[in-house]
Amino acid sequence: MSTQPAPPDATPNLLHVQFKNPEFLSYLSHLQSTGQVASTTTAKPDPNHPLTEHNVMSYFATSPFFDRRSNNEQIRMQNIANGIQALTGAMPAKQEEQELKRFTGLEFVLVHSRPPLCFVIQKRWRTSPTETTPLAAYYVVNDSIYQAPDLYSILATRLQSTVYGLKSSLETQRRAKPSFDSRRGHHGRFIVPDPPAESDPRSKRASTSEADEDDGTAEAEDEEEESDEDIEFEDVDDQPVTRASASQVKRARFD
Repeated sequence: MSTQPAPPDATPNLLHVQFKNPEFLSYLSHLQSTGQVASTTTAKPDPNHPLTEHNVMSYFATSPFFDRRSNNEQIRMQNIANGIQALTGAMPAKQEEQELKRFTGLEFVLVHSRPPLCFVIQKRWRTSPTETTPLAAYYVVNDSIYQAPDLYSILATRLQSTVYGLKSSLETQRRAKPSFDSRRGHHGRFIVPDPPAESDPRSKRASTSEADEDDGTAEAEDEEEESDEDIEFEDVDDQPVTRASASQVKRARFD
């Protein structure tokens, strides 16, 4: 009894990788300008954005997102062995998808396209011609290839942002946590925003009255100083100080 190969364990996380191959894009523009590539549409190709449904899978094969063990690589090797060039005579993406149904295993399929700026490529595991399991998705925007984030990464990022917001709000509320006192019981502090910079009219009146009182006190002191300066003092002669004559001391004489 034959057993089917198991799908790979996990897709490598390349969410931080952006891939762009300017040399390959220049080569595609050269092929289109010289008419070496058969165009599948009547629209004139854009030399600045040469990617189409016909060559986007070949461009994706040059990126680190592509797996050389996939069935797409086997089909490419078979075409090269048969003398079919990958760019000038390769099969379109729809025809390649039909060819992949003959295999089982890892494959890359173009599932959405809006040439020349947007393409979506899906990595999946095929178990039968009608059953596949998606593994990852990649999108090509403006000639750059990215790996689309999976549902787990999106939910994990959103939950981390939510937990951070809750933690910040709880830390703010912890400062106003009510405390217990045997005399007052449970009591708390309210977080009140700072008052506006505008001053109270009553404080303005109080400051004005204090300023008027200070001005009145200063004027009174100035008037007193001026009145003191106007007073004239008379010269008084120094009178001699009279001192009492020293008392005569009688001494006893002993013969």
